[in-house]
Amino acid sequence: MKRFALFALGISFVGLAWAEQKCTRDANGILRFNGQPCASTTRYDDGHRGACGCGPRGTDTPFDWNMADHVTAPNGKFFDDGGDSSWCGRNCGACVKLTPTGGFVPGLGRPPGNQSPVIFMVTNDCPIDGNFEWCGQSGKPGTNNPNTHGYEVHFDLQNNRGQVTNGLGWDNPEVTWEKVACPGDMASKYSQCECH
Repeated sequence: MKRFALFALGISFVGLAWAEQKCTRDANGILRFNGQPCASTTRYDDGHRGACGCGPRGTDTPFDWNMADHVTAPNGKFFDDGGDSSWCGRNCGACVKLTPTGGFVPGLGRPPGNQSPVIFMVTNDCPIDGNFEWCGQSGKPGTNNPNTHGYEVHFDLQNNRGQVTNGLGWDNPEVTWEKVACPGDMASKYSQCECH
């Protein structure tokens, strides 16, 4: 039986992880690596201004930096800090430092060539509809409501210019995450967004 089926049945196993995954469950069932919470990642390229309004008002055209920089669309419960808003979520403009663990979800990624931490800014939302496998978390981080792969948080990474696959050499790596202050250039760019 696959692990996600066990989660759907409400069965969890402390310490269960596939060999490709480096994160293990703590006493509360949260996946961690070296004490840090873990997240799954994928990448996207949708060409829209996103759920934080990072494009000219009255259009769906994104600012160029929103396609080229390190920006992310986290799962909805992270995007709105546990709420249900799909527009101007409470974490719009927040920055997260993602650090690959060296692991990945079996059959859905590869070990990253670059394991250095990278800061991404939230400019979009990964909604549950159409993305349940990755973005179907039903609670905010810390409440042990994971996606089908066991992660409480998921980050869909903008890859319009190949900045993730080519620039970082990442193919859906497992990462640790932490909220950090946005670097000056990111904070300045976010001030252009409708939701700032």
